[in-house]
Parts: sequence; C-alpha cells; structure tokens
Amino acid sequence: MIGLISILFALIIAQNNYFDVQMKKYLDENLKSFFKYEYQVEKIPKSFTKIDINYEKTFRLSKNYGYVPVKIFDKNNSVNQTIIVVKLKLFKNVLIASKNINKGQDILSDKFISKLEDISELCNNLVDETKDILKYRSRMFIKEGTILTDELIEPIPIINNGDKVILHAGRNGVDISMEVIARQEGCIGDVISVSNMSSKLYKAKIVDKFNLILVE
Repeated sequence: MIGLISILFALIIAQNNYFDVQMKKYLDENLKSFFKYEYQVEKIPKSFTKIDINYEKTFRLSKNYGYVPVKIFDKNNSVNQTIIVVKLKLFKNVLIASKNINKGQDILSDKFISKLEDISELCNNLVDETKDILKYRSRMFIKEGTILTDELIEPIPIINNGDKVILHAGRNGVDISMEVIARQEGCIGDVISVSNMSSKLYKAKIVDKFNLILVE
C-alpha cells in the first residue's frame, strides 16, 4: 500500500512539473512584450491525470490577471475545457516624473527617470521610453513620481494662435493662396480657424508649419 501511494504521489509531482513547464513556456510567449513577469496560479483542479494548454483558444490578459485556456483530463481520459487564472506582476521600464510639471510645459528628458516598475494594475497607455517625448507637452499638471502615460501628454503645436501662415485653395491643379492669421493652435492634420486681413474666418487643415488647406 505504501508503495502504491508513493507511486501515485510521484506521478502527481511529475504531472505538476510537466504543467509548470508548459505554463512557463506559454506565458513567456504571451507576455514577451514585458521586461519580466511573475505569476501565481490562483486555483487548479484537485482531480486530474493531465493538464494541457489549449492552444486552440486565446490567452486573455486583464490588468494583473491572466486567463489561460486548458484541457483537463480525468482518469477515464475524458476532457474538460476550462480556464486557469494566474495572478501576475508585469514589469516594464517606464518614465517617471522626477519633478512637478505644470500644464502646457514641454516634456524634456531631464524631467523624467527610467525605472523598472510593476505596471500590471495600470489602466492607461504607458509612454514607451523609446518615444520621442521632446515633441510633446503636458496636457495637465503632472505630479512628481507619476508614471508617464499617453493621457498626460499631447503633441506640441506646430502652429500657434496669431501665427502668420499661408492658406491654399483651388481645384483642377490651380493653387490660390493668401496670407492668413491662425486663430487657434494645432498640429499636422488638425483643422483650425484662420482669418484673412479683413477678419473673415475660414476653416483650414494644417499641412506643415507654414501651409494649410481650405476646408470647404
């Protein structure tokens, strides 16, 4: 009897090790966008002979929880498809404000430090450390110690209110242009208000720092 129990115990340990290897390989593939991760299986079935990852289903990630599709085999070799939940810590190098930044200030590299942090519970889109942050300014007040996200920044306008620019119009290859004054700030692709010297307002789409196209 003791020998049988020992064999069964050894089989359980072997199966758990087999599943751990599967799980690690599966998570490595699905979480490769992170610098590193840590995981803990929340709950595993008590009675089974084998657990296999179900590659026919899709892995789902929600904040600090991962949902791994699996196939559970019982002693009769019947298969039950289910989900195993893993609790995660997900680490990425993020940009953290090293000082307070007021609304509308340019985002400069000396105002941030890069640090490896657990970001698994963050909802917002993180600003990648490779992003050219010099092209952005703060959309709102950013407190020292805050992780930089897309919601906190906006592109620096290439045209400002009061700038003199050229408005282009015309059809069939004929270009009609005139000097106008920007009445709003904006970036490439934005539609802003401009006025001519008689103060007549037009809507125009920004092409570059000096040129706009009339929006009819």
